[in-house]
Amino acid sequence: MHRTLGIDLGTTNSVMAWIKDGEPEVIAATPQESGTPSVVGLSGDGALLVGREALNWLERDATRVIATVKRLMGRQFQDPKVKQTILRMGQDGGPAITEGPDGGVLIRLGDHDYTPVQISAIILRRLKRDAEERVGTAFTRAVITAPAYFGERQIAATREAGRLAGFHVVRVLMEPTSAALAHGLGRAKDADQATVLVYDLGGGTFDVSILTLMPGFVDVLGVGGDNLLGGTDFDSSLTDHLKELLDLRSPGHEPLPGDDAKIRKSAEHAKIQLSSASATEVIVSPLGASGAVLSETVDRKHFESLIAERIEETVNLTRRTVTEASLLLEDIDQVLLVGGSSAIPLVAERLAELFGHEKLRMDEDPMTCVAFGAAIQSALIDTLDCPNCLASCPLDADTCSDCATPLVGTPTIECPTCHVPAPENTGSCPVCASDLAALSAQRPAPPSRSVCGECGEENAPEALECGLCEAELRDSGGLKCPNCALVNQPGLTLCSYCDAELPVAAPSDVTPRPIGVRTSDGSLVILVEAGTRYPTEQPLRHDFHVTADPGDMLEIALHEGDLQPAARNDLCGVSMYELPEGTTGTKALTIAVHLDRDRSIQLETRLDGASFTQAVFRRNPLPPEFRRRARETHGRFQTFLAEWRHELTQAESAVLTETATALDQIVRGEAPGRSLDTLLEDADDLLQRQQSVRWATALAYRYPHHVAELMPPEDLEVMRRHRSALKAMREAADFDRGHKIAEEVLSIRRRLGEDLYRVMSALAFASHNGVNAALQQRIQQAGEGLTEAARQGDLARVDAAKSRITDLYRDMLREQAEFQARERKTVRPEKSAR
Repeated sequence: MHRTLGIDLGTTNSVMAWIKDGEPEVIAATPQESGTPSVVGLSGDGALLVGREALNWLERDATRVIATVKRLMGRQFQDPKVKQTILRMGQDGGPAITEGPDGGVLIRLGDHDYTPVQISAIILRRLKRDAEERVGTAFTRAVITAPAYFGERQIAATREAGRLAGFHVVRVLMEPTSAALAHGLGRAKDADQATVLVYDLGGGTFDVSILTLMPGFVDVLGVGGDNLLGGTDFDSSLTDHLKELLDLRSPGHEPLPGDDAKIRKSAEHAKIQLSSASATEVIVSPLGASGAVLSETVDRKHFESLIAERIEETVNLTRRTVTEASLLLEDIDQVLLVGGSSAIPLVAERLAELFGHEKLRMDEDPMTCVAFGAAIQSALIDTLDCPNCLASCPLDADTCSDCATPLVGTPTIECPTCHVPAPENTGSCPVCASDLAALSAQRPAPPSRSVCGECGEENAPEALECGLCEAELRDSGGLKCPNCALVNQPGLTLCSYCDAELPVAAPSDVTPRPIGVRTSDGSLVILVEAGTRYPTEQPLRHDFHVTADPGDMLEIALHEGDLQPAARNDLCGVSMYELPEGTTGTKALTIAVHLDRDRSIQLETRLDGASFTQAVFRRNPLPPEFRRRARETHGRFQTFLAEWRHELTQAESAVLTETATALDQIVRGEAPGRSLDTLLEDADDLLQRQQSVRWATALAYRYPHHVAELMPPEDLEVMRRHRSALKAMREAADFDRGHKIAEEVLSIRRRLGEDLYRVMSALAFASHNGVNAALQQRIQQAGEGLTEAARQGDLARVDAAKSRITDLYRDMLREQAEFQARERKTVRPEKSAR
């Protein structure tokens, strides 16, 4: 049985847990710490630093350490919130953060630029390795938590980081829901139904969720929050205050690199101390070139005055979430405090004013309960959804039985130069281009013996049950029944032995923001309201109409958000449909949206009742600008394939279709397995080479066939030879060699001149009935005269015939322009009149 690791991928700290003998257990980072700081750095000699070791390096060189990277996940560099985050990081002397070629964020550590996804993947890979070393079990799958207010691209970025770290991410679970699962497992089995508000104030994000909890049932009623508000903001406020005091006490103080990190570290420690003490001492030295000493007493009231405005923001968001869930404050039975910063006394004080002190609960450790819930969620999953074809697969499957897509994480390697993880068999590093082909992944060694947990007997590692007491040896990963203590199989909500109801069940969740479609006037029409429960029981259907002609492309672009126009919101995905014959004028259009249990979007579009192929919008971490480029490149491929498919060889068609499919997957929401910049450049280059080869093949046939008498013998011979070579290259889809030959053919065409090209083109079109009958007859008669004059060596007649055919060529172009096919246009849904 493949085991699943529950991971709370936090802004400041990450915690992992698993199900051991039916109960969640934290896998501690060290004997002293349950979590690993979510920090990555490089030492002076380029060694990778993760967790506490990276945090300790901050004081030595903050430019080589990145913390709070979660705030940058799935965001574009021009996002105002990213600018705000970068400004705060810059105040602490952090690494350079710039805009990437895809419009995203790049973080400079040492000599290389990393994306937030790559930094998070480094953290997750370290967590995976640590967990496997500590418990002796391979973790090929993961449930990773994310803030409830994460958008589609942020969740996609989280999933992609898990994939790069070597996990098959079976679920991205909302953090408040995860905390509620941990809380629900610890409640008495006969407890009444309760409406629980989860107030989750972590290091970098704030979430509030409202859930219904009862034995065997968890249901989310509403979510809210701000994914750029958290404990690091409180650290910044106190840090700024301490720096002001230092400047006041030490006039002329000149800070040195590392001073900000020292003061911030002391500010964070003081924040923690003030949760249990009314005042604390802050002493930091030496600081600056003069070796100044910062020595101050910070009292709780003053600290709370510094952060009161931000705490009030969380209170207002809490009120709003209750109201949007159609509830009153008095409808809330319990308030569960989660996240390290929820321990700040001002938080409990303000929440008590809203709900009453008796409703506040901190039964579970706020630092570990989210990881606990992620582990519990792993025990509630009974099947796996194939990420490719969406088929439902058993938990013990390695691959999907329908499409062979892996359902376990790909073993990963670490680049020896820049330390970025990559799937095994990756050719070159996506960051530094180092050769990775010779590297192989390290795998955890299997235990030499299997020890029975009941009687302590040692058994062979492959044994399924103890040879002495017949107890089951392999932990299934399911939950323990509170009634009979049987460890059940994953996915069960009733005990398989005594039929007792287990304390928790797989939760439903709700959408944090609305999802809508872009219409013909650029506006957004909401299809899925914020707060919609998913998985949806039935598709959500909406009626539109569309005005189009046959061959037009219908664009269905879905966006997440509620801003107008639609382009101001995050793009979820785009589907393009070629409209069939008979589509003329205005037709009824129905769009149906279904959200699965992972909030992926399944789209169905019907035109006049006829169903198109369904589309699935998987979450995509790519910025909209790159997805637009991918969509445009994909459109060029579609057009080329549609126009020239009958002329392509089987090998050419296969290569072009493969690239078009990769582009289509990106447009639909699947992250590419390599640099998108490189993929788009390669796709454009492939299409350009194919067009060049196809055109050169036509020229190599047409010149010798129609104007051989007018060509120098050496050019004629080369053209004929290249025609045979190009045919062989196309049969093998060897575009590199074919392109070189094509360049030679085009060079001959330029050398022969425009006049001969026009003559050849006119004769070629006339021979293939490409013009009207009268014009065709005139061109062919002039061509016969040209051939006869060339054979007789009558240069005057040759020139006259060429001039005549050139004039007819211009007539042919005018005729073609008049009857040129109508340009295909893109149409979008139009709002139906009410």
